[in-house]
Amino acid sequence: MKIIKIAVVCLGIFSMGANANENSLINEINDRITSLRGVTQSINDELTSQRASIGQLKSEVNANNSENIKLRRQLLNELKSLQRQNQAIVDTLVSGPTLKKTAEDGTVMEVKPLRNYDLQTPDGKLILGGDEYVYVKEANATFQARIDTGAAVSSITAQNIREFERQGKKWLRFDVITNDRTVTVEAPFVRMTQVRQTQSEKLVDRPIVRLNVKIADYSAATEFNLIDRHRMQYPLLVGRTLLTDIFVVDVSRSYVQKRADNDGLLFLERESYKAAKKEGINPNAKYDEREREDKAGQLATPASSDINMGTDSERNLPAVSAKIEENQSINKDNNAIKESKALKK
Repeated sequence: MKIIKIAVVCLGIFSMGANANENSLINEINDRITSLRGVTQSINDELTSQRASIGQLKSEVNANNSENIKLRRQLLNELKSLQRQNQAIVDTLVSGPTLKKTAEDGTVMEVKPLRNYDLQTPDGKLILGGDEYVYVKEANATFQARIDTGAAVSSITAQNIREFERQGKKWLRFDVITNDRTVTVEAPFVRMTQVRQTQSEKLVDRPIVRLNVKIADYSAATEFNLIDRHRMQYPLLVGRTLLTDIFVVDVSRSYVQKRADNDGLLFLERESYKAAKKEGINPNAKYDEREREDKAGQLATPASSDINMGTDSERNLPAVSAKIEENQSINKDNNAIKESKALKK
C-alpha cells in the first residue's frame, strides 16, 4: 500500500503543476487512479480470503497431529501462492497501467502482470518441478526426465556406444533403448569422466557428449553423461550443469513447464510406460501413424507398372523409366526369337 500512496502523491503533484490546457491529461490520470484503486481493492479482498484459508489450515494442523505433513504442505503452497500474488501487485504498480480504447465505455484501464509466477520467479528464473519434459534435438524426441540437483552433470540412457570421426573430431554414436523402442543418436565427444556405480564404491569411466535440449521455450547445448539407465525409472536425468542460473526447482510440483514438442516422439518414465502398456495405450499412436504415412509417401511406382521402385528418385525420372521399359521390351523380343529358333530345331 505504501507504493500506492507514493504513486498517488506523485500524480497529485503532477496535477497541481498542470495548467488549464492540460485538463484532459489530468482527467486521464484521475481515471487511472480510480481504476487502480479498484484493482487494489480486488486484490486486497483476495488476500483477505487467503489469510482466512491459511488460518483455517493452521488450526487443522494444531488439532490433528497425524496429518501434519499433508497439512503443512498445503500451508506451504498457500504461502507460495500468496507470495506470487504480492509480487504481482508490485509489478502492476511499477509497470503502470495500460490504456485500452473501447467504443462503448471510452478509455478504460487494463492491468497486465509482468510475469506468470506459477512458471517464473520474481527475478526471472524458470520454475521446474521434480519431473519435467525435456526435448533432445539429436534424438528428435521428448523425455519424461527427473530433475536432480544432486547430480553435477546430466545423463541419458545409452547402449552400443561406438566411436567415429566427423570433420576431424571425435564423435560417438549410441542407441537410446527405452519404451520398447530404439533411437540412434550421434553427438560430439567432450571428455571422459569417472562416476560411482549405484550401490557400489567402484568408479567407472563414462564418456560425456554435448546434446541440444529444450525445456519449454529455453534451449541450450549441454553436457550429458552416457550410461545404461534401462534399469532405472527415468531414461534421462537433468543435473546442475543445465540448471545453474537458469532454473529453480520446486520438488512439490511436476511438469510445471509446457512440453516443447507437442506432437513428436515421447519417451515415458518406466512406471508410466508400464501402466500405459497394461491398459493397451500407445502414447505415440499419432506419431507412429504420421511416420507410416510419411514412409508410404516416399515409395514411388511407375505409371505403366505396379513394380515398386523404392526411394531412389533417379530411377523414377521419365527418361530413366522409359529406358527401363525399352530394355524390358528388347529382352522380351530376344527371348521370343530364341524360343522360335529352338522350336525349328
